[in-house]
Amino acid sequence: MESALTGQGAVARILPALPDTDPEAGEIRWDRWEPALLVTHIDPTCRTCAFPGPLSTAFGKTWYTPEPTQVRIQRSRPGEPSKWARVQGKPYWCKTHYAVRCPQCDEMTVYRRQGWVEIHYRPPTTERAVPSTDDNVLF
Repeated sequence: MESALTGQGAVARILPALPDTDPEAGEIRWDRWEPALLVTHIDPTCRTCAFPGPLSTAFGKTWYTPEPTQVRIQRSRPGEPSKWARVQGKPYWCKTHYAVRCPQCDEMTVYRRQGWVEIHYRPPTTERAVPSTDDNVLF
């Protein structure tokens, strides 16, 4: 884990960086880290350091331009077909990525929501991943 000294000499924590781009989706803009929702059928603990949870999550957005669609501009009349036009929808920022991070050991995984493909992994910070023990024996 990286750290920096603050004005008072205390160590400030620096969160791991999320990826700025996805090769298939382009630029990603991330929301703030928020505590994950507690769901009864999902274990909220970290598999690496056994942090009891909740884990932190963030959503990423990419610029999406919808495909043009056909829109009926005039209904059909007897003996005449309907009139159609090709219309382009307005582009917008769409939630396309999901990140989950352990607040204790900073292990982080980033997924592309289409197919839930893992696109980025940051291993846990070594000195924080394994909780210390009284006798310094790991197992």
